[in-house]
Amino acid sequence: MPHRDLLLNEQETRRLEDLYALDVLDTPPEERFDRITRLAKSIFGTPVALVSLLDRERQWFKSNQGLAVNETPRSIAICEHTVREASHLVIPNLSEDERFRDNPLVTEDPKLKFYAGAVLRSLNGHPLGTLCILDYVPRQFSNQQVAVLQQIAAMVERELNEGYRLQVWRQSLFEQILYQHDGLPGERLFAERCERTLAHVSSAAMVVMGINEYDLSMLELPSDQQLLLDKELAHRVALLFETADHVATLGHGRYAALYVLDNQPATRTASRKHMRYVGARALQKAFAEPLALDNRRLYPTVGVSMYPDNGQAVDQLLIKAELARPGKMARSTRAVSFYDSKEEAQLQRSVMVENRLREAIANNRLRMNYQPKFDLASGQVSGLEALVRWHDAELGEISPAEFIPIAENTDIIRDLTDWVLAAVCHQYSEWRQQGVAEGVTVAVNLSADDLLRPNFLQWLRALLDHTGMPASALILEITEGSLIDNVELAAEHIREAKALGLSVHIDDFGTGYSSLSQLHRLPLDALKVDRSFVHEIGTRSTGEMVTTAIISLAKSLRLSVVAEGIETEDQLAELRKLGCDSVQGFLLSRPLEAGLVASLLGQRL
Repeated sequence: MPHRDLLLNEQETRRLEDLYALDVLDTPPEERFDRITRLAKSIFGTPVALVSLLDRERQWFKSNQGLAVNETPRSIAICEHTVREASHLVIPNLSEDERFRDNPLVTEDPKLKFYAGAVLRSLNGHPLGTLCILDYVPRQFSNQQVAVLQQIAAMVERELNEGYRLQVWRQSLFEQILYQHDGLPGERLFAERCERTLAHVSSAAMVVMGINEYDLSMLELPSDQQLLLDKELAHRVALLFETADHVATLGHGRYAALYVLDNQPATRTASRKHMRYVGARALQKAFAEPLALDNRRLYPTVGVSMYPDNGQAVDQLLIKAELARPGKMARSTRAVSFYDSKEEAQLQRSVMVENRLREAIANNRLRMNYQPKFDLASGQVSGLEALVRWHDAELGEISPAEFIPIAENTDIIRDLTDWVLAAVCHQYSEWRQQGVAEGVTVAVNLSADDLLRPNFLQWLRALLDHTGMPASALILEITEGSLIDNVELAAEHIREAKALGLSVHIDDFGTGYSSLSQLHRLPLDALKVDRSFVHEIGTRSTGEMVTTAIISLAKSLRLSVVAEGIETEDQLAELRKLGCDSVQGFLLSRPLEAGLVASLLGQRL
């Protein structure tokens, strides 16, 4: 065999060794990868985005957004050519490239035309596969877009190389610490011990504690800080459950403990009261100092189920304690909640909505409406507020009042925010091509947590560049309450947003608890008066006085004022008299589908 072939065989052997060491082939889909491919789809607007790994004889997709098959023969894999490159491969039109024009993936279903892929490498530098995007029509792909694709691929590469190793390391660390604490290294042994204990007691409580945003934190933090977080968390868990009879780690920032209550008051009410007291005291002790890392605060939430009232099997008690846990984004160190069978239907509905919302975002099944904002001085449409809507094939039309709080209580809110921003930018690009977007702004709602996300503004800038939407046309409406935690950090990121040309407004102003001194430190452009105050205009109530005060405050700070929820002519007239700058509400226009917005632009009050 020639020396070159021997060398190639040796490289392939080492490449496969690195791939197999990751232990990811033929594993189920994982949100940590799917979230990245959804991100790639939204940024580049392609129907397909994949994490492709090259096995010995096949190409297998660890994450698959948009393709009907989950693997192909390696002999026809376009990614096979990419891994031979130093960093990436772009084919604007596959049918015109002699290497691919006869490829079955091009000539037959799915009839691919465009391909762009970035190489994913192991820690040893061997190519494992690619992050790639594909389309059914030819496309051009700029050098700037290549750079963005490589940045997204780096996120996948980090997950591949560090995720599994860190998961094993964390599990070992937790088991070691928990074993030293009470002799329970993991969930299986925990269940066995609990079963034996429950067979001989008359009353007990199952407690599940979870950390909000744990998985997202692990995705975004550098590996050294991930390890610091896990070490600190393990220490807090030991304090939290020091009086429990059995303890275990459930993974993903979740822990369980069993408390035997036979020596406590026998009545159901007394047992719950005792556990509420125990839980509150334990949380106060373990989290007296906030769990914070790199300007990020993580909050524990606790759910409790009671034995035997809520179930007799350990798995039942664990599930119901998990269901009882308050929203994963809850911002309280005293968030203890008990399972209530009366609430089970609503809990099941929430879980169903959560799961179907994930699918809807991944499969582009949401839609956008836009409510016009009118300038009171000129009477013209000055802007739009983007409002997401959702009709589910099984559940029907689902109100934003239902699904947005569910998204906010889970990690879905970030994917939803990203989807909305991508949809708005692409839609604005269409309006611009139609010649109706001149001078019109679009406001998108988000929380301060979105603004503080690592690389969020860089991602948004890339999205604006890709779609051609000017930054000056996009308004970020940040809810007032979300700014309270870290005003200085929020101010820093708002300044960065404004440096990009974006405008920043505070949404629902007056409903939060920000002080005048905090407001003064934020480099804002406008305040938005909440509809609850607008509705009380003309009633000589506190709400009317608040509206007047907000407008006066905004003027003193040289901020514009937007009022929402205008439903009567009297409200409109009073807001005009008070000096409000812009208004929106059903009196003026209901939210419109994108196709109807063009005809409205230019309309006067």
